[in-house]
Amino acid sequence: MAALDVNSHHISAIVGTKRAQGVFSIKAFKEEVYQGYADGQFFDADDTRGVIKSVVTAAMKLSSSRTKTIFVSVPAEFGSVITKCVGLDFEKRHRITDADVKNLIDSGSDFHTDAFKLINTSPICFTLNKEDKMFSDVRGAEALSMQATVSYMFADVNYLKLLDGALEELGFTDIRYILSEWAESVWLPTDMQKDSAFALIDIGYLSSSVTIARGDGIVSLKAFSMGGAHIAGDIFEYLNVPFDMAEEAKRLVDLNMKYREQDLIVSDGECVVGAIDAQEIVKRRLDMFAGVIKNILASEEIPENMHLQVYLTGEGVAPIRGVKKYLSDALIRYVDILAPKLSGFVKPEDSSKACLIMMADSLKNDRTIKDYLKSLINGGKKL
Repeated sequence: MAALDVNSHHISAIVGTKRAQGVFSIKAFKEEVYQGYADGQFFDADDTRGVIKSVVTAAMKLSSSRTKTIFVSVPAEFGSVITKCVGLDFEKRHRITDADVKNLIDSGSDFHTDAFKLINTSPICFTLNKEDKMFSDVRGAEALSMQATVSYMFADVNYLKLLDGALEELGFTDIRYILSEWAESVWLPTDMQKDSAFALIDIGYLSSSVTIARGDGIVSLKAFSMGGAHIAGDIFEYLNVPFDMAEEAKRLVDLNMKYREQDLIVSDGECVVGAIDAQEIVKRRLDMFAGVIKNILASEEIPENMHLQVYLTGEGVAPIRGVKKYLSDALIRYVDILAPKLSGFVKPEDSSKACLIMMADSLKNDRTIKDYLKSLINGGKKL
């Protein structure tokens, strides 16, 4: 099983297999920093293509894998989601099957656009006989009709062309795409946490996203081009220190601390970063993140008093000490941090690649749509 994760800082290739008791064995992992993207565009397409080939070639060689199938992530800046209500009536009372669920979902996939391709589908919830009671799974139930709210997930065709071109040159014949935020919203929260609507905030290096999700489906997805690198950039600009030092200061600052005037975060003998200065700069940029996130949540018409659990992940700010409390206060909503539980990938900065490999495992045999995930979701093959 091969997977390629693309985020705004790294491109990662993973080759692995799943052993008994759900334990993953990672055979090879290669990752390289590249120039990244913003506003739905790679800064350097040639650099991106070269790094893709480099990490995939290295991982395949290291693992001795000959698979021709690869699962590829689609970051939010290159994706979009449309949520649609669909229904299916039966001539008489009918026991619902996998095929009925697939037909219901397919009935809503009548989209016509040259800019995006449909890559994934997943139901948010079902109802039966036009009643109000909602279900996460209706297979086996008897009904005269069924309805569902379904997430239809798309990828930018220019993104697909670039990735297809690079991977086809390496000999892959089956390239399957998975929206990153969908994989994270399925695999990071527990089943109990997914019972009600939640917001998953992924703050990356140069780009971030806010996903509203429920169950195994996405209600809405918004991306914006700001990430943890902008905090380091602020320290670099305001304090006139090397960028590497600014990044280290961002990593070491503690928002819970009451620093003294003489306290330093980092020093290289020539330049110093004062603790109070670094803390204030970090807080100022976090206030900007909070403002964007609050505007996104407000645009979803979520009442301030509604219980919407908010989760934070990603490499951009989740590792900063004290960020959970600071963002909770700024958003006036409790924020918890989510991280994957895949051996070797247990930090918030590992979320996109860990969730990609777990979703790839769930979808790798999706030819006849057999088990729960396979019966309810499109496995990433472009239509």
